[in-house]
Amino acid sequence: MSKKFIKQYYQINTHRAGLKKHYLTIENVTFCYCEKGSKVQNKASIIFIHGFSSGKYTWLNVIKDIPDSFHCIAIDMPGHGETVGFDEEQLIAGVIVDNLKLFFDKLDMIEPMCLVGTSMGGSIVAMFASKYPSYVKMICLLAPVPPGKQYETEAIRQLRSGVYDLVLPTTHKQFYTTAKTLTMRKVRFRRLLANGYLKSRLTMLDQHRKLLKSAFEHDYPNLEESYAPLKELTCPALIIWGRKDELCAVEGADYFVNLIPNTELIMFEDCGHLITNDKPQETTKSIVNFWKEHHSPDRYYELD
Repeated sequence: MSKKFIKQYYQINTHRAGLKKHYLTIENVTFCYCEKGSKVQNKASIIFIHGFSSGKYTWLNVIKDIPDSFHCIAIDMPGHGETVGFDEEQLIAGVIVDNLKLFFDKLDMIEPMCLVGTSMGGSIVAMFASKYPSYVKMICLLAPVPPGKQYETEAIRQLRSGVYDLVLPTTHKQFYTTAKTLTMRKVRFRRLLANGYLKSRLTMLDQHRKLLKSAFEHDYPNLEESYAPLKELTCPALIIWGRKDELCAVEGADYFVNLIPNTELIMFEDCGHLITNDKPQETTKSIVNFWKEHHSPDRYYELD
């Protein structure tokens, strides 16, 4: 599977999802993002933040089923995808949160937003809502990283010790282990998929290793402190977790439910850590219905 084929695959599926790709330069850095629909006054936008070693395309199968009345943006986070220009010092969580604010300001996103994040992206959303609560009207956290050793899985302990194979596989065997651990969905054409993954990600391997090392040195030890302001959050929060998550402990869901005042938990059965892969339609339905429950008199969204 060539890089050209991978690029064409994402181009086709981006179009099918109703998304268009854009670039936004702020000083010396350039964000890449995909957008569905357009910003409408007095209506919130839904912003999607991907997890570690992933990208904006993580959300294609979720966004494609979101009704066209919603304005959606999926961003390549600093150090990932086609977003470029960030120094290593800018890749710690606190700085990323501040740069997200600059991104929103530059786009004139003056209406409070619905922020959706998965895994590391869920942690970034939680930190953003903690620091800039006036920017958010709703948050949705898909298995964010819970704080403290009491929530550590064996996978997190390995990552903390510097063994990154699970999230940064470099061989076919490691890729198969990653897929088996993080998703419950059977991987079709797994050798072809592994070839494509390895070809597209190995060029970013050194940068992602540095990013992960920095995250466990600077961000992970301070997660509880970073999340603490969420206890004062007034907007509704939706927590989604997979019952069979082997990366972020399922018990972490209770931590966030107990921390954030206005929270609802949805636990997907037969679902691993990669929720957007295992349960894309269910994720879409959950987000849209939660939004309508709290912000719209419209009927609930029904999947075909």
